[in-house]
This record gives sequence, structure tokens and C-alpha cells, in this order.
Amino acid sequence: MKHFTLFLLGLLFSLPIFSQKDSITVYGFIADAFTGAIIEDGTVDVLSPDSVFLFSGRWAYNIDDNVRTASLYSCKIPKEGNYLLRLQHPNYFPLYFPITIKLSGRSNHFVTIPQKVLMRKRPKEQKLGEAVVRATKIKMVMKGDTLVYNADAFQLSQGSMLDALIEQLPGAQLNESGVITVNGKRVSSLLVNGRDFFRGDPKIALENLPAYMVNKVKVYEQQSDFEEMTGLKEIERPLVMDVNLKRQYSIGWIANAEAARGTKDKYLARLFALRFSDLSRLAIFGNLNNTNDTRRPGAKGEWAPSYLPQGLQTSQTAGAEYNYENRPKTFEWTSNVDVTHTDNYMLTTHNHESFLPTQRSFSLSRSEANNHTTWFNTSHRFSLKKAMRQSGQISFNYDKNTNDATQRAGEVGVNPFELVPNGEVLDELFRPGSTRLQQLARNRRYSLMRGNGENWRLSAPYQLRWRPFKQFGVSDFFSFDFSGVYDRHRAQTFDHYRLEYLGAGSGTNDFRNRYRNAPFHHYNFNTEASYLMPFGTFWPTLSYKYSQDYRDANTNFYRLDRLAGWSADTDFAPGMLPSATADMMQALDAPNSGHSRLWQRRHQVSLRLEYRTKHQNRTTIALQLPLRWELDHLLFDKVGQHFDRNRMQPLFSPQVYLHQQFLKGEISHVFILNYSLSRAMPDLVYALELEDSANPLYIQRGNAHLEPSTTQNLSFTMYTLKKERKLYDLKLSYQRTSNALATERTYNPATGGYVTRPVNVNGNWHTDGTFSTNGQFGVNKAFDWSNQSSFSYDHNVDMANVVGSTTHELSTIGSFYLRERLSFNYSQHGWHLGAKVQGSYNRMTGRRSDFKEISAWDYSYGLTARLPLPGKVGLNTDFTVFSRRGYTDTQLNTNHLIWNLRLERSILHGNLTFALDGFDLLHELSNVTRTVNAQGRTETYHNVIPSYFMLHAIYKFNLQPKKR
Repeated sequence: MKHFTLFLLGLLFSLPIFSQKDSITVYGFIADAFTGAIIEDGTVDVLSPDSVFLFSGRWAYNIDDNVRTASLYSCKIPKEGNYLLRLQHPNYFPLYFPITIKLSGRSNHFVTIPQKVLMRKRPKEQKLGEAVVRATKIKMVMKGDTLVYNADAFQLSQGSMLDALIEQLPGAQLNESGVITVNGKRVSSLLVNGRDFFRGDPKIALENLPAYMVNKVKVYEQQSDFEEMTGLKEIERPLVMDVNLKRQYSIGWIANAEAARGTKDKYLARLFALRFSDLSRLAIFGNLNNTNDTRRPGAKGEWAPSYLPQGLQTSQTAGAEYNYENRPKTFEWTSNVDVTHTDNYMLTTHNHESFLPTQRSFSLSRSEANNHTTWFNTSHRFSLKKAMRQSGQISFNYDKNTNDATQRAGEVGVNPFELVPNGEVLDELFRPGSTRLQQLARNRRYSLMRGNGENWRLSAPYQLRWRPFKQFGVSDFFSFDFSGVYDRHRAQTFDHYRLEYLGAGSGTNDFRNRYRNAPFHHYNFNTEASYLMPFGTFWPTLSYKYSQDYRDANTNFYRLDRLAGWSADTDFAPGMLPSATADMMQALDAPNSGHSRLWQRRHQVSLRLEYRTKHQNRTTIALQLPLRWELDHLLFDKVGQHFDRNRMQPLFSPQVYLHQQFLKGEISHVFILNYSLSRAMPDLVYALELEDSANPLYIQRGNAHLEPSTTQNLSFTMYTLKKERKLYDLKLSYQRTSNALATERTYNPATGGYVTRPVNVNGNWHTDGTFSTNGQFGVNKAFDWSNQSSFSYDHNVDMANVVGSTTHELSTIGSFYLRERLSFNYSQHGWHLGAKVQGSYNRMTGRRSDFKEISAWDYSYGLTARLPLPGKVGLNTDFTVFSRRGYTDTQLNTNHLIWNLRLERSILHGNLTFALDGFDLLHELSNVTRTVNAQGRTETYHNVIPSYFMLHAIYKFNLQPKKR
């Protein structure tokens, strides 16, 4: 260790000497002389003092907390001395700016020019009598390291929102949760005109911002405070999508309103208003509907049955956001608030087969639920950009919910679908009398449930960034982070539970009138400080982090059926309670009630060592060495038992990162290798040898012999760029967990119930890979295509036993998936035609002799079209066939033909649009999902939106201030 320390010290002091021959990187800021706004897409040249051209520099941009804050120039100077910068932009007068470069101290060959370059805008030229040349618009170009989509090049239906535009972007995908990926990489934040929009929540902008307002969509890697303040580049950057509005919508008032009415009592209404000035932005939106769906006819989004929204939902949402930034762009304030209420009716059928040794177990359930939830969210954020960068936020979140549900369920020891061919298994199980299915069943259950809850949360993060020796040209960087959270939760559940044992235990009934009250409160705070001290190509960073988490939870469980008048023949509905305190104490189920207090403290010291070469074929090697001490203290009281447990565990979780780039002309090949090892301790509560028997068919026990789990991750990424455009992207990953935390299940074939406890198992591993590529071709790039191929394999291990068995058997299931997605589109002169093919192959194998292997195919193919018809009518339609093959249950081997249609017509210069939508014209939609893991095979069905027609009226309004 001593020799290793001396080696590191020698390396630290020798590397600066080796780096003296490197070029000097110079950068400074550029802004509009009048507005202080950023200037995009200019050029910078480096000249000698007598104006002789030497070489060109680079025009770039800075991002601060997901907000594009500044434009800057960057150039590499061969040596110290006097130079002249020439900055040019088509809309600005050329500017010559003298600079003097002189290194001092540990500058790391980076120099920041403190004086900002201010460029004056040219007056607009008025040209008369010119011929108009109409050029076909290109969909996508690369500008430097930014991917720029031209919104006007995409054919969209009138009234489309931003999500419709995003779905059409080549290489981009938008899933049902609002998550955007571009070329396989997830977009971390969605910006509007370079600024954060509603806390970066993409769904608000996707569903409310009209597509006609968008000029360009830019996708680029976010630059951090560290990069902006030091000029040094970080290894990995999150991807952001910046939606730039057209100039006429960037100042003044704009509004978009829509009202729609449909068959089956469907309706929709929404309003979106936005006010821009050069310093501020005010956004207001409202939305109410009972469609529970945002997909549109003619879109290339997923209409697959397995991706449908679940349940029938009515929702009302309203919100507002105000943003202000001063003219020097040194201060920014953002406040927002939104309120949402939803009413959801859910009908769920659940069929599950458990993988057990020597036994077969099939559980079936059908539930009907009504859920009502109200959310309120508000946040207020500031950002201060002085010598020290500071930002902070305070947020408050509140929600309240109520729910009512009924459920019928049962457990059978044979495949019930072989006995009841029509599939009405639960009806047969609950039929009066004695049927063949009831004789083979183990139990049947009926529940009538009611619940309510209330939750609120207060959080306050703060950040500070500082270059303490900036005036000396030294890139040392200090960062400090703090966050605090406090939340309280209240949850009450009531149910009337009837359990009847069938088969061998026939005639035994169990009725329970249960009430559970589980309030808890919690706080957490984190603080972290780090210091980076670059030495040429060697960047060491030392950091310390401390966090503390406290949770105080009560679980009060009551058996009201123990009271007179509250048993099986009770007239008291769920949700009612005895008024006398003595009655509540008598009904308390003490063995299943308890009070816990848990403190978790974490200390972490981390050393990061990073080495970067500066030649053309760049190499980056990073080693992260975090050492964490976990201190846990648990106080738990239950039925006169008091547990006082302490645990202290050091955990070492190293990470190695390698980034290699090979550059040859316009072609760049990039290889990234990442390895990490992490260890996790099991929850301290799991180690208590206690039993929870609140559910008679699912008894939970603790395990005092649990070990920490260890997970190793290895990933490899390779891609090729040509003129900064990604030609292809290959990603491979492997993950293996030792001592994984699993649930051991012991099945009782007489009752159909389980006894469970947490255990450690070995043998869980996962691997996957993705290859994606896309391109454009043809005259004016009218054709575009994209392809993504992927695979995954999961090796799942769990433990399953049967009462009376002398062996404990591991349940091992292997799941192999192959997926292919190919799309092809043509857009020209207002026409859009698209074709898509998707397919997946799933093979599942098990080591148990009675496991039936699955080799199943899911595939789809279809067409989309947006066409102009006579009379200025627009047609949007999509037709897709979804097919399943190879499933053991023949009811799952189906074909679904999904056809949707929209007709639209605009009047009043395009400001008013009428549209008629037809959804699922062939009445084919259903929602069935299937999953298989080491515990069993599951099939779930949800009710979905029925086929319907809807007529829309959409009005847009734009009010610009009068020119002076």
C-alpha cells in the first residue's frame, strides 16, 4: 500500500510536466448585445494580430440544470500570445475581438476569457418583387453534436399535439408512459425554448403543446455546470430534447382549445394558453376527458392489445407555470402548480399457475374496483449564476384517495380450463350445489373491500458549484449538494372476507371482518461535498456523502368479527367502526399489529481517478472507489415483544469505465466498456423471527440468517458516427446476482395457502442486447426507415416447497426473448405513407419434469396513411394486424385487426378545425398480458375502452404585441 501511495503521488506531480506541450483551450461567452439572448449557429475564426487567418474555432452551447443558458466560442491555441477572434453570423454584424493568452499556475491549459462577446443584430432587409422558390424541407440534419428535426417536414393531422410530432421523428420512440428515447437512449428532460417546462414532466408538454407551434426539435447531450465553469468535458451526459417554437409564437399570447363529443358517452375538452416575453413565460392548461387514451388514428404509436390503457377513467387536470429570467441571465425563478382528479373503473381477471414440486396449483380471481384520487403539486425553484452557481427548490405534493372493490377468487389443484371448456371457471366454482370443479378445488374466496388514504410530502434540494481559483486559470471545482424530505402517510382498509375450504377440507368456513390502520411518517436528508483537482490528463476527485433516513410506522390490525353483531351476518358495511374504545381494543389483533422505528445512516467516502488522453483517438479511463458504511438501528414492538437491533456494515462498490474513440476523417468509432460491483443489505425487519398471519392463505415469516447480496454489472456499447450522425448503435449487458433476496414458498395442498419467508438464492442472471439503426434516402430525403433488433435472457431462481415434502427444491426458469422492429415511411407534398413490422419470439424452459415449455410468437404488421382529399379534407388512418401463436392455451392464439380513422377539415385560415375520429372500427381490442418467472405463469385481463366515434372542434389563437 505504501508503494502504491508513492506511485500515485509521483503520478500526480509528473503529469502536469508532461502536459506542457499540449495546446491551450480557450473559451468565452457570446450573447446578443441588446437582449442578452444566446446566438445559435455562428462561426469563429482565430487570426493573428495583423488579421491573417490561422484556424477555425467551434461554436457551442451551455446547459445549466436542463436549461440552455449560453452560447460560447471554443478554440485551441498553440501557444501563449496575442490573437484576434473573428465571429460571424448571418443575422449579426461581424465582430473582431482581441484576446491575450497567458498561462499561470495549475491552469491545465484551459483559459476562460472573462469579457463576454456582444454582437449587434443586422436590421431586417425589405426586398420587393423577388421570385419565391419553394424547397422541399429536409426532416433531419446534424449540426455539430446536435440532432435537429424540422417540424414542418412532417405531415401531421390538424389539432395534433407535441406527442404526435415526436412519434414521427426518425429514430425516436415514445411509449405509453411518456418516456422518449432517441436512437435507443432515453431522453432525461424535455425543454421548451431551452427552458425547463413543468418540472421536466414530459407528459404535460406532450399532451398540451400544439404541434403547429413547433419550429425545430433539437436533441443533444446536456452540458453540466462543471463543464460550463471549467471548460472540461464529462464522460457521460444525459440526453435532452429541446422543443423550439416558431418565432411568431415566441412572444405574445397563444391559445389552443379543443372540445369533443363521442358515442358511448365519450367526451374531451382541453385548453392550453401560453404567454411569452423576452424575459418571462406564463403557461396555463386544463384538460378533462373520459377517454383514458392519447393515441390518434394515423399515428405510429402502439395500438397493440397488450399496451392499452387499463380501465375506464375520467380525469380532470389543471395547472399553471410562471418562469422569469433576468436580462443578464444570472437569475431565474420558476413556479408551477397543478391539480388532477381521476375516477377509474377497473375490471381485472387474473389467472396464475404456481411452479411447485409434485403439485399443481392454479389460482383464479376476478375483481371489480372503483378508485378516486386527487393530486396537488407545487414547486418553486431559483437559479443564481454568479461566481458561485446556486440553485434551490421547495416542492409540496399531496394526494388523497378512496376505493371500493369486490373480488371472487379460488384455488384449484388441476388445470380448471380443461374441466370448463368455455372459460367461465369462476362462475362454475361459485355455482350453487356441488360441481366436479368444486370437488377438485381447495378453496374459494369472496371479498368486499373499501379503503382510503392521504399522503403529503415536502422536499427542498439545494446545489452550489464553485471554481475557487478561477482567476488563476486553475480548473479546480468544488460542489456541494443538500436535499431534505419529510412526508406523512395515512392508509385505512376495510374488508369483509369469506373463505370456504373445498375438497378435503370441505365444510370449513372462515369469515373475517377486518380493519387495518397503517399511518407512518418519514424524513430523509442527504448532503455531499466533492472536490476535483485536475492535473493535466489526470483528474482525481475526492468526495464525502452523508445521509440519514428515519421511518416511524404503526400497523394496527383489527378483527371486528370478534365483536357481537360484527360477524358473518353483520349489518355494518365495510368502512364502519365501533364507537366505543373498549370494543376497538377487544377487536385488536395484537399478533399482527406492531410499531417500528428505523434509523438508517450512511457515510460514504469516494475517490475517483480519471485519466484522459488529448490526441485525436481519445482514451478515457475512470476508476470509482466508493467505501460506504451502513449503520441501521431498529426498534420494533409487537405483542409484548421488544426488539432492539443494531447493524454496522462496510460495503465496497467499485466501478471501472473505459471510453475509446477512433477518428478517421468523417468517421468516428466509439467503444465503451463499464463494469460495476454493488452490495446491498437485506431489510433489517426481514431478520426478525416474527410471523404475520393477517391473511390466512399467505403467512409471512422472518429469517435471521439473511446475507448481503452482491450484483455485478458489465456493459459494452459500440457506435459509429459519420459527420456526427450515428450510423448504428450496439449495446450489450450482463448482470449476475449472488445471494439474491428471494421468497421461499411452502404450499399447503389441503388449504391452498402458502407460508413464505425471505431467503438467499444463487443462480440469478440476466443478459440483453440491442442493435439499432436508421436512415433517410431518395430525392429530398423523402424516405426514412428505422430498425431495432434486440434479445434478452433471464435465468430466474426461486425456492418452492410443499408441506410434507422432505426436499427443498429450487424453481429455475429460463426466458429467452428475440424482438425485431422495422418501420418505413414516405413523406412528400402533404402525403405520408408508413409501413411497420414487429415481431417477438419467447421461449421459456424449466428444470422441473412437469414444466411445459413455451415457444410463442407475437407479431404485428400494418400501414399508416395521412392523405389530402378533395375539398381540403384530410384523411388519417392506420390498420394493424396483431397475432399470437404457440401458446398452450389456445384462447391466446389469436388475431386482432385494429382499424382507426380520422377525417378533418380546417376553416378560418386554419384557425378552426373539425375532425371526426373512429376508434377500433372492427371491435377487436382486448387487453391480455402474460408473464412468466421462477414463481409461476400469469395471465391478466383488464377492461378497455370500447369502440367509439368522436367529433372534435379545435380552435387556435395567436395575439402578438404591436410593433413600435
